[in-house]
Amino acid sequence: MGKRASRGAPPNSNPRKRVKVAHEAPTCEDVTTSRQLRQLLAFEQDLGKARHGLQSFKVFLDNFSSESSSERLDILSQYLQASTPKDHDGPDAVYLEDVMATWNYASQMGNDDVLSAVTVVLALLLKVVSEILDLRPQGLGICRTLLQKRQLELLAKNLSADKAKAFIISPTLRLVREAVCFDGGALARAFFRDRKYAYDSLTRNMRIKFLGEGVEDSRRTSPRTNAIRLLMSSLKFLHWEAKRELLYERDLTGALTSSIKDDPPYLILEVLDGLKSHVLMDKHLPAETKSRLLNTTMLTRLALLYAYSHTTPGDAETRPVDDAAHEFLMTVCTSSESGALRTEFGLYPKGVDPNNDQLHDSAAGSDVSLDRIVWANKFKEDVPVHNTTLSEFIKTLRPWNSPKQSELIIAVFRAAPELIADYFLGKRDFTFEPKLSATWIGYAALLFNTVQLPLPPFFGSKEGFSPVPPPISLVLDNILPLPVSQKVLVRCLSHESKLVSFFATRLLVLALQKLDMALQMMHNASSTLGPLWSEAARKLTDEFSQRCLDLKYATTAFRGIPEEDLLSREAGSRLLRLYYQVIPQVALLAKFDVSPLLVNAIKRLDRQGRSTQDQALALVELENLVAVAKSSPGMRWFAKAKSPSLSPFTSLLKVHLETPEGILPETLESTLAFVATEHEFFLSEDQEGFALRHLFLTLNRLHARVPITSSTELWGFLDNCLQRCSATPIRYIELAQELAPNTKTSPLTATINEQLPFIVRSGDASALAVVKEFVSVYTTVARAANEHEPLLKALQKPVGAAFIRKMDTDAGKIPLPESPATPDAMATTEVAIDPSQKGHKSYEALSSLAADSEILELDNSALLRWTTRSVGEIIDEGYASSLVALLSSSHTSIRKEALTNIFKMAAKIKESSHEEKDQVWLLLVELAESCKTEVDKGPAPGQIVAFARRALDVLKNPLHCLYDKVNTFLTRGPVWSLDRFPLLHEVLQEAPSRDDSYYASVSWLLGYLLESLHTPSDLALFHKRRVYERILSLASNSYMRLPLRSLLLRIVHRTTCLEGGSTTLITRFGVISWLEAQRAQRSSAVESELLKALQQRIWDTCDQERIQEWSGKGITMVIDDWNL
Repeated sequence: MGKRASRGAPPNSNPRKRVKVAHEAPTCEDVTTSRQLRQLLAFEQDLGKARHGLQSFKVFLDNFSSESSSERLDILSQYLQASTPKDHDGPDAVYLEDVMATWNYASQMGNDDVLSAVTVVLALLLKVVSEILDLRPQGLGICRTLLQKRQLELLAKNLSADKAKAFIISPTLRLVREAVCFDGGALARAFFRDRKYAYDSLTRNMRIKFLGEGVEDSRRTSPRTNAIRLLMSSLKFLHWEAKRELLYERDLTGALTSSIKDDPPYLILEVLDGLKSHVLMDKHLPAETKSRLLNTTMLTRLALLYAYSHTTPGDAETRPVDDAAHEFLMTVCTSSESGALRTEFGLYPKGVDPNNDQLHDSAAGSDVSLDRIVWANKFKEDVPVHNTTLSEFIKTLRPWNSPKQSELIIAVFRAAPELIADYFLGKRDFTFEPKLSATWIGYAALLFNTVQLPLPPFFGSKEGFSPVPPPISLVLDNILPLPVSQKVLVRCLSHESKLVSFFATRLLVLALQKLDMALQMMHNASSTLGPLWSEAARKLTDEFSQRCLDLKYATTAFRGIPEEDLLSREAGSRLLRLYYQVIPQVALLAKFDVSPLLVNAIKRLDRQGRSTQDQALALVELENLVAVAKSSPGMRWFAKAKSPSLSPFTSLLKVHLETPEGILPETLESTLAFVATEHEFFLSEDQEGFALRHLFLTLNRLHARVPITSSTELWGFLDNCLQRCSATPIRYIELAQELAPNTKTSPLTATINEQLPFIVRSGDASALAVVKEFVSVYTTVARAANEHEPLLKALQKPVGAAFIRKMDTDAGKIPLPESPATPDAMATTEVAIDPSQKGHKSYEALSSLAADSEILELDNSALLRWTTRSVGEIIDEGYASSLVALLSSSHTSIRKEALTNIFKMAAKIKESSHEEKDQVWLLLVELAESCKTEVDKGPAPGQIVAFARRALDVLKNPLHCLYDKVNTFLTRGPVWSLDRFPLLHEVLQEAPSRDDSYYASVSWLLGYLLESLHTPSDLALFHKRRVYERILSLASNSYMRLPLRSLLLRIVHRTTCLEGGSTTLITRFGVISWLEAQRAQRSSAVESELLKALQQRIWDTCDQERIQEWSGKGITMVIDDWNL
C-alpha cells in the first residue's frame, strides 16, 4: 500500500529555513598612492567592494605612527585635501563624502559589517589626525560633518543597536569620543547639544559589559569600557553647566558603578582619576550635583574595590586599584568641597544649632538645669545626623577585615564627629567580647583609633562655646564608645592573652585622657557661660564612672603583670595614675594601698644589667606609682618593708640621687616636697632656712665626694631620722625651738642632733666615717641656709671626736673616703687653711668654691671597656671621653695604649651608621695625629685633652650653640697646634653662631679652660697665650650673671693650687686689684665674702717675701684693709 500524499505544500516544494549569517573576513590591499586610496573609498553599491576599501584604509591607518615615513603622511594629506569640499566653511560641507555615503547606504541595506567598518575607520582616522598639527582643519571638518543631522542619526542608530552587536556599538563610541576630544574638546559642547543622538544610549551601553572569563583585553574593549571613556572625556571638556546636566542623566551613577568591581584595572583608575579631577575638584560645580553623584550606592560599590583581585599584564607599573579607591574615598568622605561631607556641629546632633539665639534664652536664668532642656537626654537610642550618606555608607564597611577600611572610617569620624555615636549605635549586633582572632583585633584597632581621636573644638560649635553643652550621651560615646562596656572591660583585663589585656589597658588610658580633656573644656566654658557647663561636667563624670570598670579590677590586673613585661607595667601604672587624677571619686572608694607596688618598683629600678630603654620604662612606671601614692590617703610613706630595709620616702630620695638630671621624673621631686611638707620636716618654702632642696644639695655634694649609693649605714641613719620626725613632728618642732630659740632651724636638724649620739655610741667604724662626711656637708649647706650656728657646731663635735678616737685605737682599719683622683702633676703643695683662723663664712664659701672645681678623673679601665660597647654607647655614655682623658696620664705605657685605642675607636665609629660618625671620627683622628709624637715625651697638653672631651659633648647635640664653630675648627686642618687654645679667639672675639648663645658659649669656654688647668706647664701656657687677660676682662660686663662669674673665680682658685700660681696672678695680672674692683661692684654679702676669702687664699699661697719686695711693701696696706 503506498504512502498518502501530503495535504500541505506541493510535493516538490522545500520548507522555509532561517538564513544563516556568516561574517566573512574582509580582504585588503596595500595603499601606495592617494589616488589609489580615493578609488578604494569611492562610493560603491557593492558593499563587498566598499568593505574591501575600508579594510585597506584601516590597515593603512593601523600602521600609521609618529615615526611613519613622510611618504605615508603625504598620501594621507593628499587624500584628505582631495576629500575636502569646495565650500569647506559652509554649514552643509561634507568631508569624506564617499565614506559618509557608504555609511548611509550600509545603514539602509542593514549591512552590519560595513556599519562597523565605517565607524572603525573614522575613529582611527580622527585619532591619527589629532596627532598631526597640519591636518587639524581637516579633522575639525570631519567632526563637524559628524554633527550634521544625517550623520547624527547614523550615530544614534549605531549606538542604539542590539546589545549583541558590540562590534558596531564599541567603534561608534570610540568615534564619538575621538570627536569630543579632538583639538582639546573644541566641539565637545556641540556634541552635547545634540545629546539625544550621541548620549541617549550612554547609560544603556555602560551596562553592556565583557562577558568572557577573566578581564577583557585592552585591545578589544567592550561597549561599557568605551562608554565610560566617553563619559570621562565629556566630563573633562564640558563646561560646568553642561557637566551638571550630564550628571543629572537618569541612572548614570548606577550604570557607571554597577559592575565596576569586574572592570579592568586601567579603566577603574581612569574613572577614579577622572571623577576626582573633573568633578570633585571642579570649584564651579555645585555641591548639590556632587552629592547627587556621590550617593550611598556609588560609595558602597566603590568600597568593593578594596577586595579587587583582577590583574592584567603591566599592572606592576601602575597603582594598585585598592590604593586608588582608598585615596578617592578618603578625599570624597573627608572634604567638604567634594559634596559628600556636609556641614555639621560636632557633638550637637541634627536639629540642635549650638549658635541659635533660642539656646541663649533657654540657658538664661538662675534655676536652669540640664533636666529642663528637652533634648538633653533624648539621643541615647537614636542620633539624627547631617551626613546621612556617610552614615549609611560607613556601616556597610568591614573595618575588622581591612586596615584601609578602618582607616577610612577613622578619617570620616575625624571629619564628622557626629557620626561616632551613630555608627556604634547601629553596630550593636557586633559585640566586643574578647576573642583573640583577626576579626576581634581589627575591630579592637578601630575602637582604639576612635578613642584616640581628639574632641572637636568647642564640642563642634563654630563660634566658641555654646550657652548649652552638647548631650552628655554623645560626649560619652565619643570618649568611650558603646561596645566598650564595664562587663567587656573586666573580661578583657582578666583574659589569658597578654595582648588582649594590654589593649584594654591602653584603651582605658586613652579614654581617661580624653575625659580629662573634655572636663577641662567644660570647666573653661563654665567660667564664662554659667552653671550648666559645671553640671554637664559632673554628669559626664558620673556616667563615665558607671560605664568604666572599678579600680579594683585595674589593680588586680596590674598585680598580675609579670615583672619582665615592662611595657604592660608602664601602661597599667599609667592607668592607675589617671584614675586618681581624672576620676578621684572612683579611685578613693577602692581604698587601694599602693605602698607594696611602689616598693617593688623601686626594687626593680635597682637591678643591674638593664638596657637604657628598659631603665626608662621602669622610671616611667615608678613616676606613675609615685603620683598614685601622692594622691592616695592610705599611702604609708615611712613603713619599712622587709626588703629593701628603707622606707618608700627614703628610697625615693636615693632614686632621686642616682637618676641623671635629664631623665629624672618631674613627679618625683614634687611628690617628695609634698610629703616633706605634710610631715613638717622643714620650714615652709616661703621662709628662709633648711628645705628639701637643701637636702638634695647635701646628698649630691656628698655623693660627689664619697660614693654613698651603696652605703647602708648612711641611708639607714637618714631613714631613721626621717621616720622619727614624721612620727612625732610636734616633738621635734618644739625641740628645734629649745635648741635654737628664735631661729629658723628645721625639725630635721633637731632630729639629726638627737640621733647622732646613738650612732656614735654604736662604735661602727664604717658608719662613723660616712656619717662624719654627711654631717660635714649637711652643716655647710645648713649654714648657707642661715640655720643656727651654735647648733651646727654641736652637730659636728660628737661625730668628729668619736671618729678621731676610733682612728687612734684602730689605725688603718677605718675605710677613709676616697677623694677624686688627680693627675700626678697636680700633686703640688697645697696650703691648708685652718677654719679657726678665718671667718667661718669665708672659709665655707671658699670650701664650696674648691669643692665645685672640676678635677680630671683618670680611669685606666677605659682602655678595655669601650671595645664591648656599641658606637652609640661609646659616644653618649662617655667611653670615648674617658679614653681621651688617658692621654694626660703620667704613665707612658698608658698614654701609648690610649693613643692606639683612639685610632681603633675612630675606625669603628667610621664604619658605623651613627648620625654624627663623620664629625666624631674627624675629632678623634685629628686629636690622635696631633698627640702622636707628644705621648712619648709626657702627658698631652691639658687644653688639648679638655677641648677634645668638651667637643665630643658638642658633637652629640646638633642644637648646641657651638656645633657650627666646632665643625668649622675640625675642617681647618688635620693637626692641631699643641701650644694654642682651640676656639678661644672664636668664642671671645667673633660673633656667636646664634644671637642668643653668647653667654652659653662663654660658659662652655670657661668650663673647658678650668678643666685645662692642672700643672705648672698649663699655667705657663695660660700666661704665654694671654688667657688670663682675656677672661678676667669678661667680669667688666655688667650683664654677666653669677654662674659665669663663679666660673671665673674657680679658674682663679685652681690657679692658686699650682706652684707659683698665686705669685703669677699678683705680679703679672694684678689679681688683687681685680678682686677689689669686683668686691666694690657686688652688692651680695655672700659673693663679697667669697671674693674676700679668695683674696686671702691668694696671699696665703703666694711667695710673700717676693711680693713684699715687688710691691715695695705696699701690699701690707691692702692686707690691713682686709682685716678691718
